[in-house]
Amino acid sequence: MNFHRWLEGFGVRVRHFREGRSFHTRPANIVYGGRTLKRLWARDTQRAETLIRCIQVADARCFDDYTMLAIWHFIGAHAAQEPADELTRAFGSINLSRIVTRGHRLAKGRYGRMGKVAEKISSLLADALIPEEEAA
Repeated sequence: MNFHRWLEGFGVRVRHFREGRSFHTRPANIVYGGRTLKRLWARDTQRAETLIRCIQVADARCFDDYTMLAIWHFIGAHAAQEPADELTRAFGSINLSRIVTRGHRLAKGRYGRMGKVAEKISSLLADALIPEEEAA
């Protein structure tokens, strides 16, 4: 199956990377570049589909590389056996844009980097979605 046609089925469009916008002016359901999502799609189509639905439910402006990788890792580590509908419902209850913004701020300190942005976002997602008594 063609990657672009697959994305069209979700209402997601790919734009050239140079057309990218800042987070606050970014339109919904737009992926700039698409390279990361295409690689994830090639690895596991079903997990990539769940990833797209989770982002669309939480905040459809969050189709950036860091967020997609963070959700991909979160699904693999904490929700690999969960039904996609339940996971999508859980993502609908969080403020993804706030988590992404906080992850960026935590990773990029005032005086230098503290770590990888996707890892910070993944940890914040786990904190928001997994009750403390259920965490491994």
